[in-house]
Amino acid sequence: MESLIALAADLHWETDANCRFTVLKETANHSADLAETLRPVLGTRLWEQFSSTPSTALPHDVQSIVEQRTTFRALQWAWSSGQKNDFIFEACGEPVFDGQGVFAGYRGLLRDVTAYTQEVRQLRRFRDAVDISGDPIFLIDRATMRIIDFNDTACQTTGYTRTELLAIGPHDLLVSDRETIEHEFDELIASGTAMTTERTAMQRDGSTQLFELQRRAILLDGHWVIVTSARNMTRRMLAEAATARLGQMYAAISGTNEAILHARNPAELYQQVCEVAVGSGQIVNASVLLPDNETQWAKVTAVAGMGADTLRSLKLSFDSSKPEGRGLVGTAFATCSTCVINDLSSDPRVSLWRSEAGKEGALAGAAIPLLRNAQPVGVLLLYSREKGAFDDEIVGLLERMARNIVFTLDNFELEVRRQKAVDALRQSEERYRSILENMNDGYFEVDLKGNYTAVNEALCRQHHCAREEVLKLNYRHFMDAATAAYVYRVYNRIYRTGQSAELTEHTIYRHDGNIGIVQTSIQVVTDDQGKRVGFRGISRDVTARRLAEEAVRASEEKYRSILESIEEAYYEVDLGGGLVLCNDAFCRMFGYSMNEVVGLNYRHYHSPDDTAHVFANFNDVFKTGIPKKGIDWRLLHRNGQEIMCEGSIHLIRDASGEPVGFRGMLRDVTDRRGIETALRESEERFRDLTRVSSDWYWEQDNRYRFIQINGDVFGKTGMVADHYLGKTLWELPFDNVSRDQWIEHQSLLAEGRPFHELVLRLPGKDGAARYLSISGLPVKDSEGRVVGYRGIGKDITERKLADERIRHLASHDILTGLPNRMMFHQVLGYQILQARRYDRKFALMFIDLDHFKTINDGHGHDAGDVVLKETAKRLSDNVRNTDLVARLAGDEFVIIIQDHGSDENLRMIADKLIAAIRAPISLGDMIHTVTASIGVSVYPDHGEDEGALLKQADAAMYLVKHGNKNDVRMA
Repeated sequence: MESLIALAADLHWETDANCRFTVLKETANHSADLAETLRPVLGTRLWEQFSSTPSTALPHDVQSIVEQRTTFRALQWAWSSGQKNDFIFEACGEPVFDGQGVFAGYRGLLRDVTAYTQEVRQLRRFRDAVDISGDPIFLIDRATMRIIDFNDTACQTTGYTRTELLAIGPHDLLVSDRETIEHEFDELIASGTAMTTERTAMQRDGSTQLFELQRRAILLDGHWVIVTSARNMTRRMLAEAATARLGQMYAAISGTNEAILHARNPAELYQQVCEVAVGSGQIVNASVLLPDNETQWAKVTAVAGMGADTLRSLKLSFDSSKPEGRGLVGTAFATCSTCVINDLSSDPRVSLWRSEAGKEGALAGAAIPLLRNAQPVGVLLLYSREKGAFDDEIVGLLERMARNIVFTLDNFELEVRRQKAVDALRQSEERYRSILENMNDGYFEVDLKGNYTAVNEALCRQHHCAREEVLKLNYRHFMDAATAAYVYRVYNRIYRTGQSAELTEHTIYRHDGNIGIVQTSIQVVTDDQGKRVGFRGISRDVTARRLAEEAVRASEEKYRSILESIEEAYYEVDLGGGLVLCNDAFCRMFGYSMNEVVGLNYRHYHSPDDTAHVFANFNDVFKTGIPKKGIDWRLLHRNGQEIMCEGSIHLIRDASGEPVGFRGMLRDVTDRRGIETALRESEERFRDLTRVSSDWYWEQDNRYRFIQINGDVFGKTGMVADHYLGKTLWELPFDNVSRDQWIEHQSLLAEGRPFHELVLRLPGKDGAARYLSISGLPVKDSEGRVVGYRGIGKDITERKLADERIRHLASHDILTGLPNRMMFHQVLGYQILQARRYDRKFALMFIDLDHFKTINDGHGHDAGDVVLKETAKRLSDNVRNTDLVARLAGDEFVIIIQDHGSDENLRMIADKLIAAIRAPISLGDMIHTVTASIGVSVYPDHGEDEGALLKQADAAMYLVKHGNKNDVRMA
């Protein structure tokens, strides 16, 4: 019996009638150490030393069982030795009774299950970890080739229930035969390492997905088990395919941008875009269709890819009323939005062309409208041999491609306009020169010491001094010491930074002793090498304007002081006439304190005779909602005296629009009439000053909306005053201020700071913009709070146009209209940077006219000017718009030739230019022939910087010059 007990337990135990341990004896030799470890338990109650584990009864349940003398089995007890080790025992016990049936204690067995319990817990934790894995995990018995365990994700992924999975093997899930899988398992066992492979698995519903299988073989209880973790790769493969398609489309976009750089006209652009789109690999056919005004059908303007002839033979229309206009092309054109059909074989919209699409293997199509100014001008049509090829991202890229095409079309049109503008500018060169001389603003040039070197007649008038006398003087001659120091600092800053500046208004002392006020803008002047050699500027005489402003300001001060001296009483009453709110002036008017007057009814300070009159006025306002002003009332002072006042009544409504009371103002009639007279006179003077001034006066409320504008606004801006009233500056159609600049201006207003000379551009109906300058100061109440703004505006269009003309003259040759030396060096430097970045070549031609000095000496400089202008025209007419022709000095010209191709092409271009120059020129009654010597250098063959290229081309030209002339030579 003891041997059987030893097999079932490690310890035998007994307790007395109080359930205290009296016996704790080992059942086998190997348990002796355990019995010794548990010796401290002797003499204690069994529930005092042992605690139940969570899988069994709680301690008080054990005590209850013992008190009921109940037999128990398989209870798990936990015991701590007080050291590092804790024990878990499985206990069973039964009550013991003596011969008289009296309870004598308990006896039972203990078995140490610590190791087993810990193993079970570890397995449970492992099982929990496996079940929360996002990937399916399978345990497969190699011997039976059956699935013996798996996690919940496996059921969710395959669609099988747990019972169904336990009845099948891996060959039932994978698209592979059993022998192949067994061979792979054997190799896995033999290698002793983990292996990764990709396999296609079949779901319960028959669908298939690609998985990455990570396998490892483990030996459990003498059996080989294959642990397999499967990661679904289907989404990744689809994502990679989508990424590849996006990459192809990004390549197409990049190619489109390259085509845009090289295309010279719309037809060339369309064809290059189609070829780039097909070359990306995603598109098998690309075309551009435009309306044919003669036939009213869609015309294939450009096409690339397979099926080009088939596409040209199709009848396509942009008219949605025709059956041929309801497909991809017509729908995109009519709706001004992209039309996509990702399955051409089933969509009814393309039934007319389905057979042709099937022959060419097209399975999906997309049509993207080309929109200019929100109007369709054509359609970009694309086909793919892959169903569903045009997803949202691909469509987004295609629409971006279409926008790039339209952007280039706009640039083509802008280039045509620019060329026309250049031609017009060249023709009007002399006219602008006379404008500079005859404009009202003064123009001047000074050297670095401040000595005048050039002035126009207007500047002489400003100084009341003859031109010859001004040119002998320094600008300091017309200023006091403080003003001269200020102007010098501005000149110094412009010299250091190279940036133009505008001086604030300052005084000048005229030659006749009078004082004037001018406003000056200045920019630095550089020579051909970019060295700063002086300054030029525009000076505007604002003396009359300043005098007018001072007069207006004086009137405003007087007007403001009158307003501040008016003491008006403000009141609010409820519908019953009870006073709910008033100001101090109201209290002073009636002789009451604020505490005394609030709550009084209007009858209290009106005589009985006036009460009916007051009530009738309030009742009219209540019924009509129309305010009343200028009502004469007799009011009673606290001391009984009558006060003749003039009042107003306004109806107060709540948020729902219901009347809740009245508000108004009361003022003494006598004082008001005196003040009104003064105000009327002041306002009349102010209006007179506004009418005679070139500027206009404006006021804004606390939300910066215009509430008053005086002056000739329409004559200056083309907009009547009503167009401004009720609007802020940023709500008006000014087009030269960005959103960030408006935000900065609004911040300035919010801080209550003044602003000066805010320049705004207003587009005119005739296409000519007007420029306005706005200045303003904050208007504050008696407590210093900003309640609005007031200021002046003026038309500065003439000054802005003059500035733009001056900037043009700084970069162009006055005689020929060609870019001058400064602009040429800027362009050449930029051309070298671009060529170096994109690994391109370009050519530089150095041209010198032969025997030009003979014409100057023999026929005069006027004849020489004619030759130079005609030569400039012939050079410009015989090169492309992308090439640059410039005049360096005298009879020297240079040309930058882009994308010239071979040296033979350069020779042909040079010969063409020589022939054009050699054509006869009429000089009065005589015909002359001029020849030219040309030297050519090529970047980077003959140099990689400006100096080297110019030196090489100049040297080659001089070899021709000292030879036969009338020829070209490469460096």
